[in-house]
Amino acid sequence: MSQSVAEAIISRSEMLQLTSQILQKVGTPKADADSVADSLVLAQEAGHASHGVIRLIEYTNFVKNGTVIPNVKPELISERGATVAIDGRWGWGQIACKFALEVARKKIKDLGSISITVKNVNHIGRLGEYVEALAKENYVSLMWCNSDPSVAAFGGRDRLFGTNPFAAGIPNGETPMVIDFATAASAEGKLRVARANKQAIGPGTVIDKNGVESLDPNAFYEGGALLPFGGHKGYCMSLMIELLGGAISGGHPATSSRYERGNGTVLIVMNPEFFVPADSFAQDIAESAARITSTTPAHENKPVLLPGDVENLQRAKNRGGISISSPIWESIIELEKRL
Repeated sequence: MSQSVAEAIISRSEMLQLTSQILQKVGTPKADADSVADSLVLAQEAGHASHGVIRLIEYTNFVKNGTVIPNVKPELISERGATVAIDGRWGWGQIACKFALEVARKKIKDLGSISITVKNVNHIGRLGEYVEALAKENYVSLMWCNSDPSVAAFGGRDRLFGTNPFAAGIPNGETPMVIDFATAASAEGKLRVARANKQAIGPGTVIDKNGVESLDPNAFYEGGALLPFGGHKGYCMSLMIELLGGAISGGHPATSSRYERGNGTVLIVMNPEFFVPADSFAQDIAESAARITSTTPAHENKPVLLPGDVENLQRAKNRGGISISSPIWESIIELEKRL
């Protein structure tokens, strides 16, 4: 398979407009379509094509299949002290999670910390978007969700867990640290991108239906499974998210007989000022960030970066126009014409 893919440079406004138009064509109200479109374009802009506009193909199929109801609003179903449960009602995941952020912003002013769960949503997008937004407001946050089974347990070959991402946002002035990763060796969306671009994937990512490791992304879609990252350690973290995302949200783990589909989501938000003086927290984070980035690099031309730096560098590159694989962009244009 080819490793070289033609790239197109598309203006942010054009990408947003086309993305929103597609979502509106499948029944999404304009305000919500603009919001979901913004999330997809933000991911594309940050270099995460796996969570970018390629998702429109999957999203429109969700609507056609009835797994997403595009015109519903999330609702708060339980509110006790510093705990809130939200029902996404099978609408867009991004809308439900942005609603969760608004709830957190209101309650944390008095409570200092809050735990929120979201159930009955399909794909919620890139978790880094949500924790970064909170970190820019000087809140610490942790977020995770379980998802449809696609990952084998360590030593197994059956699909048991979701890719089960974890994210954390740490305030640090105008450039917060944003930790965001799948507990699988790769997000499934990256396989989707590799397949669309006819590219191979890295070792230790996928096994085929016989349990044999493969570099072909098609092996996953032909009955194989993703592997957990880091062997048994990634397996344990994926298991934790599967159980504590699914069971606490009420969406159920994928390993449960009651699981249907979707992302059982947990968001924990903390205001550091309720624990330590604000200037003390800020000093600790700033001094640590400076110490880490000034450490001697193992390779002279590769400085040590902080979580979120790669995305910031990619955003800077995309300031004049967002880079996207030409085949993927062409498929999005064709999608809009077919709807």
